[in-house]
Amino acid sequence: VSHNFQTAKMKLSFATFLLSLASAQAQAPTFTVPEADEIHFADGCVNFEGAGWSVYSPLDDQPDEVDTGIHFDWFGHNFVEGRAESAGTPTATTKVFINDNGNLSFGGGISFGDPTGFTDPLNAPNEWLHEDAWNMIAPFWSDVDISGGEIDGNVYYKTVDDQFAVTWVEVARFGGAAADPLVNTFQVVLKDMGLNEPHICFCYCKMEWAMSDGPKGRDPLGTAYPATIGINPSNTLVDPNTSAPIGQNKFLLGTFNNRLANWGGYGSFDNGIGALHGNAYCFDPNIIYESDPNPLVTHSSVCGDPHFKTWQGEHFEYHGQCDLVVAKDPKFADGLGLDVHIRTKLVRFWSYIKNAVIRIGDDILEIEGSAVEGIDSEVHYWINYEYQGELTEFAGFPVTISSEGTKANKNVIQIDLSSKYPGQKIVLSTFKEFVKVDFQRATAESFGNTVGMLGDFK
Repeated sequence: VSHNFQTAKMKLSFATFLLSLASAQAQAPTFTVPEADEIHFADGCVNFEGAGWSVYSPLDDQPDEVDTGIHFDWFGHNFVEGRAESAGTPTATTKVFINDNGNLSFGGGISFGDPTGFTDPLNAPNEWLHEDAWNMIAPFWSDVDISGGEIDGNVYYKTVDDQFAVTWVEVARFGGAAADPLVNTFQVVLKDMGLNEPHICFCYCKMEWAMSDGPKGRDPLGTAYPATIGINPSNTLVDPNTSAPIGQNKFLLGTFNNRLANWGGYGSFDNGIGALHGNAYCFDPNIIYESDPNPLVTHSSVCGDPHFKTWQGEHFEYHGQCDLVVAKDPKFADGLGLDVHIRTKLVRFWSYIKNAVIRIGDDILEIEGSAVEGIDSEVHYWINYEYQGELTEFAGFPVTISSEGTKANKNVIQIDLSSKYPGQKIVLSTFKEFVKVDFQRATAESFGNTVGMLGDFK
């Protein structure tokens, strides 16, 4: 993070402190993200960029109830002014509590920083503090410290395009700033019930710490209360269709207690936060069950620095100037064959992905970014060696091209594989001069035989 961004956040934190003293009802200050410090998450998430981000106003460990501006379906319920109404006939937009310790909640705020994996009542002194009463959405429940000091991360939220996003930007762990200045950047996105897509997305960028140094977690290796990720519906609410407690839909993506890149799958324990880096998990809470996590959507990708995330969710970096084979399978799509290559360019002591090329069957597509901002509005691609040739399909698969204009040369080419592999896409995109390749909703059927930088699928 640049010095300018750190300075801006320090000023905002001080302004937030003054506002919280002046009035608990004061509107949160808004924030425009400096272009040099924009954060780009995987598809399904909301990039941390542009204007209109509100700054989390309360002090550390003080929940803040905000209006999401959308209608969010929480197991048939819509929360308005601290109460639940039918999601089928919402009277107002959903209100949610932002809890700085890496989670959201409905009906009341939660200040606890010691996560439990949704299994421990914490010896709560009253019913509300017992987690059976919580309606929690936890992208990374742990003891986050936003009190300032040596690390000045913060929490920001914004409603955009029927989505409500909360982003924790470079937040420290409690007790860790002085001796261990590690930071995490992650996000949760809630989507309006009218959108025909998964309603919750957990999104991760740089993830460096797994647990705090609180009273029940002083072992840095994580022998007590690792970070918890998942959703925890309350048993005090019932499904309006079945009258069954919605608490049976509790879902644990996993608990995380180390800095490695291991992940044992949904519901697993003792995982490494390195597996989260650059990943997104999107799902519809109404169809999630711990015994069947198939509705979850994950993304495997290679991003512009270059950062690689393997089929197994492991993250690594490689900086050099060369051509690399990302994925190769001569039997892909009933023998059409697949080759995905990237070319990296060295800049001083680091490199980035300058070009990406994909071949399926007899068709070859190449994409390249551009560093010329404000002038270059072109999508730079070559189809079968022809610059900006007609591109409506690729090896028989439909293709769409989109561009966000000249501000940062954000261009996307999507190859829709649904005719052969339902719901799956290969996405080539650019941000300035950086190129990204993303395999969306990849399965063993489609990519199980590939070899290359993404490793073995199985």
